Amino acid sequence: MERHLNPQGETLFRGAALLLLCGLAACSVFKNNEEAQAVVNQRVIGMPAGDFFQAFGPARSRSEQLDGSTSYDWISSTGKVAAGPGWLDDRTCTLRVVADKRGRIATADVILDNPGRVSTSRCGEMFKAK
Repeated sequence: MERHLNPQGETLFRGAALLLLCGLAACSVFKNNEEAQAVVNQRVIGMPAGDFFQAFGPARSRSEQLDGSTSYDWISSTGKVAAGPGWLDDRTCTLRVVADKRGRIATADVILDNPGRVSTSRCGEMFKAK
């Protein structure tokens, strides 16, 4: 005996399938990009936190930890974009930066890595050695 979905069930099934496909597409932004993480680590681990923020822009938030370290949430700027709708530049890199009690960066975890201007990694582009 075959079972058929009623129109509401079919619509629900199609909606769930669409959400799954959209979620899988978004995974490339949130994926664990080991190459970008390695580039970030090579460039910033050991750097004084003040030098990092002077070179790459201020942190969005700062949190003092019990062990004397400081955790920062940092997101890259997008640069100048043309005015008007449809011109939002979402090519950003988001890091969680932890500085030890001496003020040197101990970790810089990539939280969000959107596609860049010329590659699939904005973080990789920003922190690539010059």
